[in-house]
Amino acid sequence: GTVEVHSPGDASLALPGWTRGFVWVNGFNLGRYWSAGPQTTLYVPGPVLRAGANEVWVLELEEGGESVRLA
Repeated sequence: GTVEVHSPGDASLALPGWTRGFVWVNGFNLGRYWSAGPQTTLYVPGPVLRAGANEVWVLELEEGGESVRLA
């Protein structure tokens, strides 16, 4: 999917409802996530984002959620 960004900068990506997997933003591997924690968001470095549409890929290994949030 895509996420719109007006002013690129450091951000965090939340995956509510997702279980376990990996995330890429604009081809950059942010890493893996797991709902067991301890972290609840993934750090997105500012240089990875661009103004406008940003491509987000999620490889869910268990059971997927409905959406992602970039803050």
